[in-house]
Amino acid sequence: MKYIKSIVMLFAASAMLTACDDNDWVPGNPVMDVTGNLGNACFGDSLSFTIKATDADVPLSTIHAELYFGDEMVSEEVIRTKVSGADYAGKIYVPYYANIPDAKATLRLTLQNIHFTTTEQIYSVDVKHPAYPSLIFRAETGEEYTMTRGEDYVYSVTQRFPAEMRGVIVAPKYGENGNEIVFGYENSEIKPYAEGMIPFSNSAPGRYTISFNTFTFEGSPFVVLTLNGQRLEAMTETTSSIDMNLAKGDTLVPDGFPSFNDWWIDPDYFTRNADGTLTFNAYNGNYRIIADTKLQYFRVYKLNGSEPATLNEDGTGAAWIIGEGIGHPSLSNTVGWTTENALCMAPTGDKTYQITLVGGKTVATNSINFKFFGQMGWGVELTGADLVSKSDLIGVGTGDNGHDNGNLFLQDGVELQDNGVYVLTLDLTQGIHDAVMTVDFAGEQEFEEKPVYLNGQKMTTSDNEVYSAVIELAQNSKLTFREFTALDNLYYDPDFFSFDEDAFEVSFLPISGYYNVVLDKLNGTLTAAMVNADGSEPTLNADGTGALYMMGWGVGSPSQNQQFGWNPGLAYSVAQIAPGVYQFTGNAGPENNSVAGDRFRFDYLSFKFFHQNGWGGEFGEGALRMTGDTDKLLKNTGNFELADDTQLEQGALYRLTVDLSAGIENGTVNMVKL
Repeated sequence: MKYIKSIVMLFAASAMLTACDDNDWVPGNPVMDVTGNLGNACFGDSLSFTIKATDADVPLSTIHAELYFGDEMVSEEVIRTKVSGADYAGKIYVPYYANIPDAKATLRLTLQNIHFTTTEQIYSVDVKHPAYPSLIFRAETGEEYTMTRGEDYVYSVTQRFPAEMRGVIVAPKYGENGNEIVFGYENSEIKPYAEGMIPFSNSAPGRYTISFNTFTFEGSPFVVLTLNGQRLEAMTETTSSIDMNLAKGDTLVPDGFPSFNDWWIDPDYFTRNADGTLTFNAYNGNYRIIADTKLQYFRVYKLNGSEPATLNEDGTGAAWIIGEGIGHPSLSNTVGWTTENALCMAPTGDKTYQITLVGGKTVATNSINFKFFGQMGWGVELTGADLVSKSDLIGVGTGDNGHDNGNLFLQDGVELQDNGVYVLTLDLTQGIHDAVMTVDFAGEQEFEEKPVYLNGQKMTTSDNEVYSAVIELAQNSKLTFREFTALDNLYYDPDFFSFDEDAFEVSFLPISGYYNVVLDKLNGTLTAAMVNADGSEPTLNADGTGALYMMGWGVGSPSQNQQFGWNPGLAYSVAQIAPGVYQFTGNAGPENNSVAGDRFRFDYLSFKFFHQNGWGGEFGEGALRMTGDTDKLLKNTGNFELADDTQLEQGALYRLTVDLSAGIENGTVNMVKL
C-alpha cells in the first residue's frame, strides 16, 4: 500500500521580499515514478528500486530513502539528482537484528528539489527471516564445516573439534535481493559483520556440536572456567591458566569445569571438600594454576613474578622434579626428560617441599629414575654430593653406585605397593648442598574399580582411567564395549581401528591374532599392540611376520605432543595389516600444539624400525629398499629422515608401509600422500 503526499515549503525573508519580485520564486512540482518489488524483503536484504525523477519548473536536489522498524529509522540512503527526467537506481539495506520477529517495516521515499519542495511515497514492507538451507562455519584456520538446519532457526554441525574452536558463521546470499552475511564476535556477542572470531569452546576436545540460532544470534558451546569468580585464560586447546596469590587454608571455588567430580586433585596442593570447593594446602605465595580439561587435573607451580620460581642457594624458592617413572595425574602422563613437563613440589614451609606419590598411579612400582632440579629446565640440580636419602625405599645415585649422579632409584629388592601412598619430603633448611630426603609410607589409597568390558571380557585397570585387555581379535571384526559409551569421543589409532559414526561401531583392521588393547579414558584414545597369547611381546621373525617396532623423533601418536623418541621398552608397535606388511598413517603437523592425528612432524623426521621393543635387531642404512616416489620424501642415513630440501604438506594425510612379506632381507618401505 502506498500514498503520495506533496509538501510545499515556502521560505521568504523580509530582505528577499524587498529585493525580489514574487514571480522570481516558484515551489516547483517534483514527481517520482518508482519501479521495484518493494513489498517483501528478508532481514539482511538490499531492497532495490529505480526512480524516474522529474520537475518541470525547478532543478532537483536529492532522493532520500528511509527504512523504519516501527518508529525507529534503521537505514537510509541519499541519491543526488542532477537531471530531471532521468532514472536513478538505488538500494537500501534491511538490517538484521537479533530477536526481531517477522513484521511490517515502512519504506519512505522522498524526492526534493532545490526549493525544498518534496514529494513522498511510502511502502509497507513485509520483512521475514531468511530460511537458509544451510550455513557455513569457517574456522580460524580456514577449514569450513556445513551447518545443517534444524528446528526454529537453529543450525548446527557435529564434528571432532578441539576444546576451543574459533571461527565465523557465514550465511549465504538468500533470494534475489539477499547478501552474504558473516557473523563474527564483538563485545561478547555474535553479530553480523563483526570482525572478531567467535570463541566457541567445549569442556574437552572430541566430538561435540557447534550451533547458531539465526533469530536470537545465540551460539553454543561457550565454556568459561573460573576460580573464585576469576576467569582462566586459554593457553592451548585443552589448557587454561590463572595466576593467584594463595595462603595455606584458602578456599577455592571452581566453576565451569567439566565432570569436576572425576578430576584428579593433587593432595599436596588441594583438599577436595564435600561442597565441591578446594582448600589450598601449600605454603603461602604466588602460584600458577593450569587447568587441563583433557587430562582433568590442575597443574600447579610456584611463581617469582610472572615466571616459574627457581631454587635459591639457601633452600627458598621452588624445587622441581624431572625424569622417568613419575607423572601427574597418572603415569599415562609421565614427566620424562621433557623439562617443560617438570613437576613443582608443593612447598610445605619456607625451605621444605613435598610430593605425594601413589604406586602404579603416579609413580612406577618397579623402576624410577628422576631427580630434583632448581628450575623448570636444565641448570641447577641436586647431585649425590648434595642430597642424602634417609629412606630404605628410595636411594640417590652418586655415579659410582650404578646409578646416575643425583638420580633417584628404588633400593635393591624394593618394589612399591600398588595403590600404596608414599610421601616424599625434601628438606633444604640447611641449604641446597645439605639436602635431606625422607620417604614415608602413608597406607593404601582406596580404590573402587569401575569395570569396563571389551567383547565380554573384563579389562584391567588400576585407576579407572587406563584400561587394557589381552584379547584375541579377528581382522575386520567388531569391538563391543560395556560400561563405556563415549565411543564418539575417542581418538582411534587409524591403522588398528575404524569408527563408523552412523552405526556407532568400532572395527578392528590388522591381521587376526592376540592384541593388547588399551582404552585410555584420560587421554581419550584407543590403541593396540600385537602380543603373544600370554601377553608377552613378540619379536620380528625372519619371514617378516611377528611384530615390527618404531622409535625416533618426528613420529608420534596420537600427535607430535607424544613423539616416540628413543625409549627402549616404549617403542611403537606398527599395525600388521597383512602377513608381513606393516602400516603407519597420520597427518603432517607441527611439533608444538599439534592435534590428534598429527602423527608425522611436517618439518623433521628421524626414525628407525626395530625387530623388538628396544635395542637389538634393527633396519639400518639401506636395509629397506624405498619404492615408488618415497625417495622424494625420505632418505635413509641409518635413520629415515626427510629428503633434502623437503617438507611434508601440513594437514595432508600420509601413509608409511613396510613390506616384509618376502622376508626381512628383502623388505621395502613406501611413503605416499593420500
